[in-house]
Amino acid sequence: MDTSNEGAETKERPSIGLHEKTPPDTKEPATTTHSSDKPAQIARDWPYAVKLRTTCIIGAYRFISALASSALSFALPSIAAEFNTLDRKIVSVLPLSAYLLGYVFGPLILAPLSSTFGRVRVLQASNMVFLVFNTAAGFAQNTTTLSVLRACSGLGGSGPITLAAGILSDCWTPLERTRMIVVYTLPVQLGPALAPIMGALLNEHLSWRWILWVTSISSVVVQIIGFCLLRETHVPTIGSGGQNKLVSKIKKELTLSFKRPVRIFRLHYSTQLLALYASFTYAVVYATFVSFHDVWEKKYNQNASRASLNFTALAAGEIIGSFGVRPFNVWSYNFLRCRSDDGLARPEFRAPALVLGGLLLPIGLIWFGFSAQERIFPVVPDLGVAVYAIAGVIILQFTNLYVIDVYEGQAAEAMSGIYAMRYLVGFALSLFISDMFDVLDYGFGNALLAGLSILFGWPLPWLIWRFGERLRARDAPVV
Repeated sequence: MDTSNEGAETKERPSIGLHEKTPPDTKEPATTTHSSDKPAQIARDWPYAVKLRTTCIIGAYRFISALASSALSFALPSIAAEFNTLDRKIVSVLPLSAYLLGYVFGPLILAPLSSTFGRVRVLQASNMVFLVFNTAAGFAQNTTTLSVLRACSGLGGSGPITLAAGILSDCWTPLERTRMIVVYTLPVQLGPALAPIMGALLNEHLSWRWILWVTSISSVVVQIIGFCLLRETHVPTIGSGGQNKLVSKIKKELTLSFKRPVRIFRLHYSTQLLALYASFTYAVVYATFVSFHDVWEKKYNQNASRASLNFTALAAGEIIGSFGVRPFNVWSYNFLRCRSDDGLARPEFRAPALVLGGLLLPIGLIWFGFSAQERIFPVVPDLGVAVYAIAGVIILQFTNLYVIDVYEGQAAEAMSGIYAMRYLVGFALSLFISDMFDVLDYGFGNALLAGLSILFGWPLPWLIWRFGERLRARDAPVV
């Protein structure tokens, strides 16, 4: 839903000291001379079609990486049978979950490198790492080798996940990001929902190894398109000059870049709050990929191919959440900006959507859990899955938009700490979620998760709204 104010000039309030007040005769915020700000303004001056093309290609990279994260979920029994790990539940889950370990460490390495050498260069190099190790994983002959190769492919696959925030910030103004956030977030959420369907079909008709190889083939196609069409959005901060001067500057920039994600995450309270809630939300959704096998094959006696189709409920919820919340985000952001005393936009104006996400998440979890426990008609638990998928999209979209608004040129580094925590929690929960459901069953197990989501999520919108600006002012000196 567009408002009459969408075309108005967007004035950004200084968030953490990275921007100056908007001059009355310009449409974009004036920036300081920080080396990462000027290139972002250049990218924002590109033709709309070029910026949209860039965003869509980055979305394709993210889709493939996310696809690989869950594609093996319905092939885990076949892998465990081949490698004789059926009696070791945690070990049998590792080929799926190990991918997230790469997601934990990759952002902390790749985000700083992108600030020094440019985002697209690092993105394409990391995708090559993903291609090599993901393809090699298809030839693994034991669980240990497969898990290690999956972790290494996750390290490369984390590139698109990590660097997209910086590219989005480079190309689009805050109001434009609200519209583009669907292209940015939906691929990384839709990929894991569709991957198990592809994986189940390939595992049934070919083998689990072809799941990995088909993913690699798809990644090659996207990589070729990226090589041909992607333009650098963030000019590398390394300059020209003498050899010694250049080497010295590279070392200095890399040192600063590697320190920044840790400093932001360690010292910025607002980032820590968002990371905690986003990590829990992501972990709950990712745990679905482990638990769905038991729910649909054991409780409902469905075969793997049919059981995998229940992931369409997750995909439907994510699509509805992405497109459904977008008009509300645009309207509420403009409405609050126009109603503010000074007419300036603030990242906190995105908080209303978080209220909706926080309400829907526990509802969906309880709905799915108790209906699955009582073996009610399959559509009923699927509807519960769709509800908490909608909530997950809303919460993760808010996290992305808020952090990008606050950190602008340092968005990739700021998001890297959040990503690391998010995927670490997702990895840990995926290892133990099956044991939890064995003890509590799906009803009370999901009720426990719902209670935790209320504890974390319901106070957060108020905290962000009430103290967000104060926390950002406090955080400014430590960027």
